[in-house]
Amino acid sequence: MSLFHRAFHLAHYIFPVGGTCLEFGVFKGGTYGYQAQQILEKYSGSSLIGFDSWQGLPDESSEVWAPQRHSPGEFAAPKTELLSKLACLGIEPGDGQFRLVDGFFSDSLTDELRQTIHDVVFINVDVDIHRSTIELLNFVRPLLRPGVVIYWDDWKDPKDEAAEPWGEHLAWSEWYPKQEGLEVETIEVNPINQRSMIVTRVGDMQLSSPLPSLWEIRYHANQLAEAKQEYVDSDSDYQQFLKLKGILRRIPLAKPMARMLRAVTKR
Repeated sequence: MSLFHRAFHLAHYIFPVGGTCLEFGVFKGGTYGYQAQQILEKYSGSSLIGFDSWQGLPDESSEVWAPQRHSPGEFAAPKTELLSKLACLGIEPGDGQFRLVDGFFSDSLTDELRQTIHDVVFINVDVDIHRSTIELLNFVRPLLRPGVVIYWDDWKDPKDEAAEPWGEHLAWSEWYPKQEGLEVETIEVNPINQRSMIVTRVGDMQLSSPLPSLWEIRYHANQLAEAKQEYVDSDSDYQQFLKLKGILRRIPLAKPMARMLRAVTKR
């Protein structure tokens, strides 16, 4: 299970009745198709909206560095390829539960469109470049609420070396400090810098019951990661606790203590 998969399922742990999932950058529909299938099989209360120009990346913001693979026109894919995947799932074009919004974000992300979107639970950011990230962040800002999970697919990939920040990472570092009353926590980071975040505060609204606590969310994220012996790289103290618990499980004389630790984690 990839970090993306875990982030998607984590959102539905937080919001078990479901909600709206947004995907910015659909490309050939790999992650869109996965979400659609999971919604059909497990999360019938959710819906999915994908945003893509189908013409590849637009021009990057002026004076912002980008790797060659983020040049204008890269990652263009025919929409028919995605539609074929959806047809295999029995999803017909125009199905209200699964929507596609065509066009570059500068044209498609309108106030009128935003008014049709409610109860967001998950946002997949897979747009690569600074310009598109700023555009989508401005679009989703009024839709954010405590508990929303944000997944970042291209957060300063370590294989790309640049003297200055760039792409999605630069956009967030510029945008987030300007958002008064908005607070987020990083939940998981993998070796290639993909990451998931959770919104913990929007104005007077904070992460509180009936939603799970931040500690419960972190614990559930680690349960998902532990299924493949992966650990969440976000809270070093918590990581040490999990590693200690794992060591105790392997020591026969320490089994009573391990049971005690399990009991504590369930409180």
